[in-house]
Order: sequence, then C-alpha cells, then structure tokens
Amino acid sequence: MAKKAKSRTPSKANPALKPKPKPTAKKVLPSPSKGSRERTPAARHVPSPPTAPSPKPKKREFTKEKPLAPDESWRRIANARSPAFDQAVPAYLLDANYYFIDWNVAFDEIVAGPLGFRRRYTHAEDFIKKLDNAEAVFERARTVFHPTHVPMIDMEALVLETEQFGTIQFQKMAVQIVDKDAQLDAWSVFLNICLAEDMTKLWERLSVRLDRELNWSKYAISYDRLLLQFDDYVDLIQGIVDRLDGCHRCLDLGSGTGNGTLAMLRSDPDREVWAVEVNHSMLERLIDKIMRAQEEDECDYFSRLSPVKEDVCRLNDLPHRSFDAAILVNVLYAVDDPAACLRQVYELLAPGGRLVLSTSHVDTDVNKLFARMKEVLTKKGMFSDLQSFFVDARDRHRQMDKLIHRDTKQEIRRWLLDAGFEIVDWQDSAYAGAVVVVEAKKPD
Repeated sequence: MAKKAKSRTPSKANPALKPKPKPTAKKVLPSPSKGSRERTPAARHVPSPPTAPSPKPKKREFTKEKPLAPDESWRRIANARSPAFDQAVPAYLLDANYYFIDWNVAFDEIVAGPLGFRRRYTHAEDFIKKLDNAEAVFERARTVFHPTHVPMIDMEALVLETEQFGTIQFQKMAVQIVDKDAQLDAWSVFLNICLAEDMTKLWERLSVRLDRELNWSKYAISYDRLLLQFDDYVDLIQGIVDRLDGCHRCLDLGSGTGNGTLAMLRSDPDREVWAVEVNHSMLERLIDKIMRAQEEDECDYFSRLSPVKEDVCRLNDLPHRSFDAAILVNVLYAVDDPAACLRQVYELLAPGGRLVLSTSHVDTDVNKLFARMKEVLTKKGMFSDLQSFFVDARDRHRQMDKLIHRDTKQEIRRWLLDAGFEIVDWQDSAYAGAVVVVEAKKPD
C-alpha cells in the first residue's frame, strides 16, 4: 500500500533563525547608607502576588458530585475494605502455618469448590500438589521460605489445569498480615488471572457467581429491617424452633443474619447452636446480632454458639451423627443440589435427630407474600419508613425468581425420603402461603 504523500504547505519560519534581542543591562540598586531615611525600592513594601484561585472541579461525564470530605472518605474506606476482598480476583487467606482459613467467591468457583478444599483443614501444600508446575513451586519454596527467613511479599507464577476452563496461568502475590505485635498472623494471597484456555467462559461464570453473591449481600441489609417487623416471618421462625423441644445440640444451616440462631439460643439455656453460613455479609450481621442480644439479655450466648463459614453442601468437617436437630429456614430453594444437601444433613444428625425446614416451591406466590408484608407494615405505621427496604427486597426476589419456583412439593418430599428421613409432619402452607414447613426424623 502506497505511503501517504507529505503535505507541501509552506512551513513556518524557523525560530532559531530569528535575530536574538540584545540583552538589557540589569539595574544595580545602590546600598543605603547607615542612618539613611530614604528607602530603596527593594525596601519598599511589595504586595504579594494574588493567590491563584482554587481550581474548579472538573466536569465529569457520569457524576456531578464533589469529592468526598475526609471524614466521609474514611467511613467509606472502612465499609469497602472487607467487601473488596470478597469481590476481587481469586483470593484466599492462610494462617501462619499455611492452612486455608478463608477464600473469596472467585477462588471458590475456580479452585476451592472443584478441588474440594476445606477451610481450616486444607494446607497450602495440598494446593501446590494440584498445580501443573508443582515441582518448580516446591523447589522454589525450599529456598525462599527458609525456616530462619520468611519473605514479607512473595510472587510467582502458578499453573492449574481445570475441568471447566482448561489450563489457567495465575500470577500469585502473597503478602504477610501482622498482628498488633508486628508478628506474622496470616497471609493474604491474590491470584491474578493471566491466561486461560477458555477465558470467555471463565469470566462469564465468575460474573454469574459474583452477581449471585452480591445479591445475597445486598439482601442481608434489607432482610432484618423488614422481616423482624413482619409478624408472619416472626411466627414462622418461632414455629420452627418450637418443634425442637428437648434438642440441645442443634444446627442452623444457611443461618443468614441469625434470626433462627438467636431464637434457638433464647428458647433453651442449655442448647448449643452451630450456625453455618457462607455469605460473609450475612455472617457478620449474625455476629453483631448475637453481641447486641448478649447485652440486652445479660447472658453469654457465644459460649453456646459456634459460627461456621461454610457452604451447606460441604458439611463433611462437622461431627457426624452428633446433632439432635437441624433447621433450614427458607434455604433449600437456593441450594444448588438440594438432594445432596439433605443427605449430608442426615449424616450429621444422631439417630432420632430432627430436621425442620421451610422452603418455597413452584406454586409460591411472591406477590401475595409482599402484599401481605405491606399490609402488616402499613397497619403498624412503619411502611413509609421501610419502603426503600421493601422495594430493594422485592428486587432481590425478582432476581431469584427461578430459584424460588424451581422445586415441586413432590421433589421436596422425594429428596427427604431418598436421604433416609421419615416425614413426621407436612404443613402445606405457611408464611402467607409462600412455603411448606416440614418436620422429618432420622430413624432411631
């Protein structure tokens, strides 16, 4: 292809050829003699140059707001730092002995879930053994992670073969987290995705998973503001807990913000509760709720509470055949594999143990539920104050519509029976007709 011809327009005169102006002699000011009253020009008051006006904020395409004030900025930082980990690239936390103690959604989707990792039990060496470049990583670790010297920061390439996305190349960045005495407390590790055989599928899958997780995190905010004022919900929780009379070692699976957990703790002073929840925002609110309840009730609930951050389909690390009861309050519909979940619950219960659950189904009328909620809140004179939370909760339910209407009542019954349970009681309509409530028993 021919090159574009250069322009023939005349060029401007070369400034280097212009005659230079003659330098002007500097005026030398005479030094004032001692006692002279006359002030030299240098001694006269010279006004300061005018202060430059503050630059006007630049016009932005997507916002008209001004930058945050320092105090508001600090509050936003404090609120955003924890979610920033959950919603980032694949990342995980190791304790000082290199055991996995937590990870985020992206790492769960790509690594932890497919490889069957277990919080508190899986070691970093277990992960390395799964890598395509495991030998090189181990060899490097023997040099870099010397017993007498551990690096503050460590970076290296990791290569993992995955079933869903093919070979993935990560760039690992591990950074020490120190305690108040500046001693190693944990490791924060981020895996930046450099290459993947099926990059499109990977990002699409991560987008779906992160969207679902964020939906639950946002729902956690409006959840309690609305439901604790909704009598039908309070009655549902209490009705489920009342079925646990005499059960002293209990599971709250998919505990959410802890309403079922707190009801179980309050209803029996000798009861131990294991609250299992995988969403970090929900779990944080559960902890805050129990702390406030301790102060209000003047008792020690945490001595009888074991919060567990885990998926309700990965319960193998909990002690089997040791729980008197388990509850699943509006959880089963959101579980990827309900049948597998119920089989695991069956294994955790002692002979004669009880399972009480509530869940939606294909005939659930969400519009009827929210109409009832609005009616109750309006009668209490609270709807106008809670309307924004009401709208947000309704939006969350619209996004979960397929899950809410996924299961039939026949399927729910079959999953319970196939898991080995005996159905003791089946309440076909509860919570404004939105759920079934089932009490089942593990045979003695």
